[in-house]
Amino acid sequence: MNINPYIFRNYDIRGIVGTDLDQGKVEAIGKAYGTFLRKRKIRQMVLGYDCRLSSEEYNQAFTNGLISTGVDVINLGMVMTQMVYFGQYYFQTNGGAMITASHNPWKFNGFKLATGYSRTTETEEVEEIRKITEKENFFKSETPGVVQKLERDDREQFIEKYANDVLKRVKIKRKFKIVVDTGMGTTGLFNPKIFEAAGCEVIGKNLEVDGHFPIGTPDPTSSVVMKRVSDTVIQENADFGVAFDGDGDRIGIVDEKGNVLWNDVLVAIFAKEILERFPNSKIVHNTLCSQLTTKVIEQNGGTPIMWRTGHAFIKTKIAEENAAFGGELSGHFFFADNAYGHDDGTYAVLRVLEYLSDKNMSLSQLYEEFPKYISSPEIKIGCPDDKKVQVIRDLSIKFKNDFPEAKIINSDIIPGDDGTRADFEDGMIIFRYSQNGPYITIKFEAQDQKTYDERKYYVKKMLLNYPDMIWEDELCVNLESLD
Repeated sequence: MNINPYIFRNYDIRGIVGTDLDQGKVEAIGKAYGTFLRKRKIRQMVLGYDCRLSSEEYNQAFTNGLISTGVDVINLGMVMTQMVYFGQYYFQTNGGAMITASHNPWKFNGFKLATGYSRTTETEEVEEIRKITEKENFFKSETPGVVQKLERDDREQFIEKYANDVLKRVKIKRKFKIVVDTGMGTTGLFNPKIFEAAGCEVIGKNLEVDGHFPIGTPDPTSSVVMKRVSDTVIQENADFGVAFDGDGDRIGIVDEKGNVLWNDVLVAIFAKEILERFPNSKIVHNTLCSQLTTKVIEQNGGTPIMWRTGHAFIKTKIAEENAAFGGELSGHFFFADNAYGHDDGTYAVLRVLEYLSDKNMSLSQLYEEFPKYISSPEIKIGCPDDKKVQVIRDLSIKFKNDFPEAKIINSDIIPGDDGTRADFEDGMIIFRYSQNGPYITIKFEAQDQKTYDERKYYVKKMLLNYPDMIWEDELCVNLESLD
């Protein structure tokens, strides 16, 4: 089959609807994943999809491909990604797929594919699925698989079971007033009710589900999205605010003063809470996280482990290291103490509420003693898939020459990593290419404004040298941080 190889990314599949993906290609990917499962003697799986305009259509095509291989499909309908993970346990099957493109713009869609309970494909598995698709080397079953679609009562019961499961894992001792902005994504169907059940007064914003995302892509790493949440927190005098991505496994947080906490700060907050109960634990975080994260972990007696970006890679590293917790700048958080270890934005918010109630503190008080950094958000700039790897490789060479005294972290240090990071005594700069879209990401920081501005100037000057950079694109996020 002739299919764009670049949609098969390092840990999932993502492409542009109508260009990279159509019903025929989606059905072929379903056949390939079904073949992948049958090779592992897995004959049953759960399937869910988000609210994107193409998701329901792709759900049917993907299902057709799956059942042709003899795999039985339990169709959950429109759900959050973490509900697919939960569905694996609920229905006792280690097969699972979520049709979503997470935080990508509305015209994208894709697939997160399970390889076991709470575990998803990594590079080798995605490559295996790509080769099966391209060669059309599909398993053909004499007896097609059976589709079990959850009817209304069964679906309501499943949703209730998920809500009860996350709620039973926390104990929240006070009532909070929280702003919940779901950005017209899938989470508007579920999260406000769950937080109300936790005892919160919920100020809901943009809860209507619309897969065209008319107010902009639901991306909690975006300054525009988080400014919207911040303004509402101030207006409503709320305890804090939260934004979700399109499929619910990532969050962004605003404190009671309207300050945006980029998620490396939240990684540090969660790490501190974990280390209070599990001293000397290992904490995994990705290469995009601030030096603040590492310092807070060390100051609280933990061992920081920096690892490559990507939810699948972080989950695997947590398991390998027997770490207590892991998190990413993008807003994926993985709790290995009393939860399943997969990324669940709903549960992460409940853990914030629980920690606040245990400490009887405001959110700003939780991090007021942390080291102080002036830190950029995660900046995303368009760059074609067939160009971005070489751009980062070229930048890496210049990086080493420009900062000979810096500690350089790249693929020589973290195998398979997709960027280059320079650490200084007072901050860092990192360039990397995205695994789930045609763009690169940048972050930089310092401990004083003068140095921060110098690093910002350096980053923008470097990027302007590359004609392949696309400065006006739906994928671009936080470009104003380079002005």
